[in-house]
Amino acid sequence: MTVDDRPADTSTMRIVHAALRRDLERARRALTGQPPPDPRQRAAIARHLTWMMRFLEAHHRSEDDGLYPVVRARRPDATAVLDVMTDDHHAVGPAITQVEAAAATVAGGGDLTALVAALDRLSDVLLPHLEREEQEVMPLVTACMTHGEWHAIEQEHNLDGKSKSELGMEGHWLIDDAPPDDRAAVLGLVPPVQRLLLLHGFGARYRRRARACWTPHRRVQQTCTTSVVADADVDAVWDIVRDPTRVTEWSHECVTCEWIGGATGARPGARFRGGNRQGLFRWGRVCEVLSVEPYELVWRTVPSILYPDSTEWTMRLLPVEDGTRIEQSFRVVKGTKLEPVYATLLPAHRDRTASLRRDLRRLAEISRHAVDPHNAAN
Repeated sequence: MTVDDRPADTSTMRIVHAALRRDLERARRALTGQPPPDPRQRAAIARHLTWMMRFLEAHHRSEDDGLYPVVRARRPDATAVLDVMTDDHHAVGPAITQVEAAAATVAGGGDLTALVAALDRLSDVLLPHLEREEQEVMPLVTACMTHGEWHAIEQEHNLDGKSKSELGMEGHWLIDDAPPDDRAAVLGLVPPVQRLLLLHGFGARYRRRARACWTPHRRVQQTCTTSVVADADVDAVWDIVRDPTRVTEWSHECVTCEWIGGATGARPGARFRGGNRQGLFRWGRVCEVLSVEPYELVWRTVPSILYPDSTEWTMRLLPVEDGTRIEQSFRVVKGTKLEPVYATLLPAHRDRTASLRRDLRRLAEISRHAVDPHNAAN
């Protein structure tokens, strides 16, 4: 069996959906953060959302005109499912229009409230649709279509007629903060020469655009919530999470951590000291455990003369069908006038979402190895 004759690999659909979910979350977080985004960031987000709405409209059009008719013809038993997909597209259409209209107002200096409300309405109708499509329609596509046929539809409806600049933007948007397997899947669609052009010819442009949207000027991120699903039992993950001194095993920033003041384990009031590294800078913070419940650990950084701010961190675990959902969140509970200094010295702290998500992926991998000695040995 050739590559083209094997069942359709629909992973690109999931990757597209992940990018949509990611930037809807980013946009809402940036638009509702405190302090609010400055005019340049507002305008950048508005322009990006306008681009993303046009992409979403084209994405749905390619399904209506190219993908769904083939599935309808080959799988008469899928009529009801596909009718739901079509109804979803009809419901999403007006929500897209509302986001575009609100984004245009914000780009012109208007209030953010209408745009946030429009994003919420879009999320209400779009996110359940994406989930249904992944769970119900993509298995049908794999069962009734070859990879060659899938690729031909992708080529005709999503690639042909677009300029190299447009494809470069879309490619970098898809691989932004993507897991290694998804990044490889996207880049694998591009021939070697074009792949070099994509990575190096359009990368700087995309990164400038992303920074303008998601990296506030001289301001550290105030809140963040991110999560991954680990292929591990919840107790195996909890064995690692409930001991804050093990954070050095998976954190991109914390390089040392030890209990202080006679503490030997996590309990309310216990304190530990973490040593951090970011580029050329090194610093340490004393932290205090606030609460320890089954599958949830909460602590805060303790204010000091040198570091008068305080941030509350939460690690929460939830058993799910595929393993354990690991959720990490933080919120700044006490600010400081030194924030512009922090943001200048530690630009990575202006938006920590991607780095923290990669941390959780490392934690998930450690947890999986902890319950599978064969994998750990390999």
